[in-house]
Parts: sequence; structure tokens; C-alpha cells
Amino acid sequence: MREYAFRQQYRRTNMLDLLHKAEEALPALLRERSRWQGIFIAYHPPFVERVWCSYGELRIYLHRIFPCEKNAALLHPHPWPSAMRILDGTYEMGIGYSSTTVPPPLACTLRLKAGSEYEMTNEHGWHYVLPLERPSLSLMVTGTPWQKTTPKQVMALEELPEKKIVDLMELFSEKYA
Repeated sequence: MREYAFRQQYRRTNMLDLLHKAEEALPALLRERSRWQGIFIAYHPPFVERVWCSYGELRIYLHRIFPCEKNAALLHPHPWPSAMRILDGTYEMGIGYSSTTVPPPLACTLRLKAGSEYEMTNEHGWHYVLPLERPSLSLMVTGTPWQKTTPKQVMALEELPEKKIVDLMELFSEKYA
């Protein structure tokens, strides 16, 4: 019985398949401005311009992530399973693992470039991303949130101006033409 519980706890959700399905739908979705909302994440570096929409039970996020100082990048968990594709730029990613809200030590550091994709399917996974040299563009798809406590930001998120939303959507439309 314990082995079954262990397997269920770490059962993989194939988020990469969901990312690929979302990419197929993205050209049509990007033509529907009214579906998308935008926020500017500036409570901690790296700062992020995020545009997102619902897609069935998923959410699709378009990110422009800005470089920051190496030791300033926020190590954080996600409240849901996710998959990402880097579309432009290169970023460093540090990865850790913790079942608490205390940031863990890093288990590894990677450098990922345009074309790279990865998924985060364990609720105890943490990471940071640090764009190198210039802002990076990435696509993220998320699933249903896990039932767990995650660290909360202390500052409110800012609304992304309309011009920035349209600009980001146009950049992604060029990538998915």
C-alpha cells in the first residue's frame, strides 16, 4: 500500500504534451485580444511582463522576463504543474526541492536557450530563472493548482498597460505565425 501511495504522490502529469497542444491553438488565440489579461510582476527580480488567458482547464502565459543581478533572482515554487518553452534569449535556471515554504538549497543549475522546453510536475519543486544578456520570451502552460501552501508575495501585482499587452501578443504572434 505504501508503494502505491508513493507512486500516486509522484505521478507525472505530462505537461509537455499539454504545452504542445496549447502551441497548436496559440495562433488563433492570439487573434482574440479580448481573451487576454496582463500583469507586471515587479515585487521581486527578475521583473516579468505577463499576458495570460484561460484555455479549457489550463492557463497559457506569455512572459517577457528581464535580466537582474545573479543573486537577486527569486527562488520560488509554483502553485500548479507547468511546462515552459523558451522562445527567445537564454536564461539560467536553478532548481531545488522542498516540502516547506522555506527556500531550499539548489540541487542544480542549468543554462537554457531558445527552443528549450521543460516541465515542473512535482509540487515540491522550486526554481529561479535569470535571463542572461537581454530579456527572454517564454511560453508557460499551467494545470490545476495543487492543494498546498506556497510563499505569498507581499506586494500587489501591477496591471500591464494595454500597449505592453498588445506588444507582447504581437511578439508571440510572430513566433507562432
